[in-house]
Amino acid sequence: MGRKTISQQYQSASSTFGVGGKKVDTGIVEHVILNEDDDNILQSSNSKANTKLVDVYIGSARIRKSSDFSVNKKQLQFYLPLIPDEGVPLLGETVQLVKVGGTEYYKRIPSVSINIGNARNNAEKKLADKTSDASADAGSYSEVSQTSTATSDSEERENKLGEYFKSEGIHKLRLYEGDRILQSRFGQSIRFSGYNNTDNKFSPTILIRNRENDESRNDLERNDITEEDVNKDGSIIALVSDKYKIPFQPGLIDDGGSTNFETNPLYAEIPEEYLGNDQILINSERLIFSAKSQETFFFSKGNYSIISDGDLSMDFGFGGGKLDFGGDVVLTTDRNSSNVSINTGDGQIRLNTDDSGNSPGTGQKEPLARGETLVKLLSELIDAITQQVFATPTGPTATGPLNVAAFKKIQGQLDKIKSTLNFTE
Repeated sequence: MGRKTISQQYQSASSTFGVGGKKVDTGIVEHVILNEDDDNILQSSNSKANTKLVDVYIGSARIRKSSDFSVNKKQLQFYLPLIPDEGVPLLGETVQLVKVGGTEYYKRIPSVSINIGNARNNAEKKLADKTSDASADAGSYSEVSQTSTATSDSEERENKLGEYFKSEGIHKLRLYEGDRILQSRFGQSIRFSGYNNTDNKFSPTILIRNRENDESRNDLERNDITEEDVNKDGSIIALVSDKYKIPFQPGLIDDGGSTNFETNPLYAEIPEEYLGNDQILINSERLIFSAKSQETFFFSKGNYSIISDGDLSMDFGFGGGKLDFGGDVVLTTDRNSSNVSINTGDGQIRLNTDDSGNSPGTGQKEPLARGETLVKLLSELIDAITQQVFATPTGPTATGPLNVAAFKKIQGQLDKIKSTLNFTE
């Protein structure tokens, strides 16, 4: 058998096929309106001579039907999508033409390939069916040879699926009984499932994924299937229940399954496995929560833990803070022997005082002593004591008391008053 000419390829791709015993027209996409700057929108509103160029909008597609294989591409008709939310087709994709109330619309046709659909002229499989006669012919679709070989319009598009679209090696997701999956050719997906767990027991889940992980894309074969990976995929939200076990590990996971997360929690009670409850996991490389004009609330019936390999910072530029604990408060930095700094500027630090800063025992302010100043004053006091001279009827006494040595010993130990770890202003 000889290779088909390009016109024969179009005739075989854009033809009719049976659906429920009825013949359904199909066609091949030649152009898609993607934005308001497309020249075809202006041509549609201004052109009166071309009766085939109907009003077009974003999402409209110029389609070559089987009867149009010899028509120049610019003379082809535009069709609106039957289901706008179904996604735009690629160049060279075969679509179904559906007539509703006298108007024809296009509808995308499901395909085994999630990357390119059923597009025939794609970068992965070049048009090897082009004959040498077709390559040598410089005419247009309106200039068809006696052998019905169309040329330049197909050459113009060649193997392009679009101006910048490329097949990214995305794989279809594994299915479980009763599943409904929305999956794009870019790796985004939403899975509504009830049995995607080890025991295949009824446990409703919703998995929202933004990107198939690189390991899956690079290592799997073209037609292999994959499954969501909450650790390695791009940003993912998992809403799960009961039998669905979330295999969550903190941090980035390498190809060997090891995590780069290093902090070993001292106080947090980490579950041995994330199973048996209604749970929500949000996992990404960066999380941003923003309340633009109102409050943010976090409620937790159980423990509330923040575990980080990095720093913790809280910056409140226009308000104070209140912390109310019902139990002991433990503040430690001994893991790395780091400092604890409390800076108030000209503000006060109050320990066990009333709202006015007064001692509940004395009813007055009880300032903290400065260690260095206290030691200096006590040392000067001892010096003064050891230099005392008393006036008597018989004249002044000798300088200092008899137990000067005892005072000097006390003076030599005054530095013990000063803490080596805690400091104030």
